[in-house]
Amino acid sequence: MKKIHCLIIFLSVAGMACAQPAYLNKYNSKKPSQGDKFLKTQWWLGFKAGVNLTKATSDATYSGYSPTNYDASLLEKKYDSYDGANGQAGLEITFYHQGFSFSFQPNYRRQTFAYSNAYEWTSSEDAGNTISLNYDQNHKLDFIDLPLIIKYDILKSTKLRPFVQAGFFYSTLVSALKEVEISGEDLASGSAGPFENQTVIIGADNLFIKPSWGYLVGGGVAYDFWNVRLVLDASYRIGLTNITNAQNRYSENQLSGLGDAMDDIQLDNISINFGLLFPLRFISSDGHNAVR
Repeated sequence: MKKIHCLIIFLSVAGMACAQPAYLNKYNSKKPSQGDKFLKTQWWLGFKAGVNLTKATSDATYSGYSPTNYDASLLEKKYDSYDGANGQAGLEITFYHQGFSFSFQPNYRRQTFAYSNAYEWTSSEDAGNTISLNYDQNHKLDFIDLPLIIKYDILKSTKLRPFVQAGFFYSTLVSALKEVEISGEDLASGSAGPFENQTVIIGADNLFIKPSWGYLVGGGVAYDFWNVRLVLDASYRIGLTNITNAQNRYSENQLSGLGDAMDDIQLDNISINFGLLFPLRFISSDGHNAVR
C-alpha cells in the first residue's frame, strides 16, 4: 500500500513539473491588444474623384467610301492618343485585412477619343479644280463603371502606405455624343477658296454597344490622417471589348453622307484618383471594437 501511495505522489509531482512551463507561458506571453486587432481588419467607406486620358485603338478600319483608283489606306483615320482630359467620380467600399484590400469602386465616368480623316476630289479634265475636305471627329462617352480591385500594402506598419493594385472592371454606356468639325478648300467652284468651319453634333448612342469590360493595373499611396485615410492612386485600364456596334455602323445617315463609318475600337485609359475614406469600425472608450 505504501508503494502505491509513493507512486501516486511521484506521478503528481512529475505532472505538475511538466505542466509548469505551459502554465507560465500562458500568463507571460503578450496578448494582442484590441487596437492591434482593429488595425489588422477594417472596413472603409468614402468618396473618390479624378481625371482620365483615353487612347483609342483601331482593330479594323471601315469607311463610307469604297476606293476604285486609289489605295484604301488613304481612307484610314488618324487617332489622337490621350488627347483631352476628362473626369470620374464615385464611391469606394473597401475591406482591409492584414495588408490586403478588396475594393468595390462604382463611379460615373466620361471618356473621350478623337480621330480625323480627309478626302480630296480632283477633276479629271483640269487638275487645278480640286475640293479638299477635313473632318475632325470627337466622341464623348458616359459610363457607369463598376470595378473590383485587389490592393496589397507594400508597407503595413506606417501611416504612409504605398500599395500596388490590380482588378477587373465592367462598364455600361449611359450616353454618347459625336461632334464633327468640317473644314476644307474649294478650288473647283466660282468662289474658290477656303470655307468656314462647320460643326455637326449627333447623338451617337446607337453607334456603340452598352456593355464593355477590361482589366486594370496600377498603384498608389494611402496616408492615415486623424480618423480618415487619404488615398492617391493611378491605374492603367485596358479595354477588352470592341465598343462599336457593328450592326449600326452605317445606320446614321448624316455620317454616311460625310463618308464616315466607325472602326472596330478598343479603349485604353489612364486614370488618376484622389479619395477620402472613413473607417466603419473603431475603438470604443472601453477598448472594444464597435461598428459605426
